Amino acid sequence: MGKIRKLIDVDQHILHILEEEAKKQKHSLKSFMKYSLEETARRLESPSEAYRTMMDDMLKRLENNEVQFDPIQDIEKKYGL
Repeated sequence: MGKIRKLIDVDQHILHILEEEAKKQKHSLKSFMKYSLEETARRLESPSEAYRTMMDDMLKRLENNEVQFDPIQDIEKKYGL
């Protein structure tokens, strides 16, 4: 995947907070910000890779009749609904 350079304006107070956190984690500010943005993007990805893997597994289990469903009445009773 190609990289794109972006210029952003950041409030000094926010930048100070990020610098302090980067120091705590023994990272440079630049690498900390890059890592934080990448992690945020992964969380926002729709659907995430982990979710797709989980759903693929569930569909395989459903096809093989390995999934047990509980009646809604049992669930309501269990959780007092």
